[in-house]
Amino acid sequence: MAGALVLPSCGLCRTTKALPGAEREVPEGLLVNFHNHGPRGFPVVLLPEFNVFNRWQWRREPHHVRPLSWVESLVHLPLEGYYVLRRELLLEDGKSKWPRGTLVQLGYDRFASPIVFIAQQRQHLSDNFLWFSDRGLAIDDDSLGSLETLVVHEEPDAEHAPGRT
Repeated sequence: MAGALVLPSCGLCRTTKALPGAEREVPEGLLVNFHNHGPRGFPVVLLPEFNVFNRWQWRREPHHVRPLSWVESLVHLPLEGYYVLRRELLLEDGKSKWPRGTLVQLGYDRFASPIVFIAQQRQHLSDNFLWFSDRGLAIDDDSLGSLETLVVHEEPDAEHAPGRT
C-alpha cells in the first residue's frame, strides 16, 4: 500500500513528543520500551517501573500508540547491556579517562539519558566475577557511538525456568 507507515523495530526509545491521549503518563523526554505489535494490533510503549542491576523492568500495562505517526518522533537507543569502549571516554572531571577497550554496562535513567557503569574486579571476594556499581557516569548521545556490543552469557534464572512449578 503506497504511503503506508512502516513501523520500526521493537526496542528502547526516547520520546521527543508526548503521546497524544496520554500526555501526563508518556511525556516528552521519557525512556520507553517500544513494541511494533500489541494486543489490539496497534504498537505500544511500556514505561519504566523499577531498575534491577542497572536494567529497567517495565510496567505490564501498555500505552497504545494512536496516532501511528507519533512513532516517527521516537529516537531509538542502543539496548541496555554490555559494551566495550572503542575510544577513550573522558570523565566528568575533564581530566580522567576510561581507556579504549574498557568493559562497561550501558543503562539509562527514566529520562532516557545514557549512563555507563565500569566493570570492576573485586579482589576481596572469593568468586571470580566482575562487579558493576549502581552508580555510573552519565554520557551524551554522541558517546553512544563509541560503544561496541559485547556478548555475555547470562545464566538462566532458576526461579523462572520453564517447567518449574
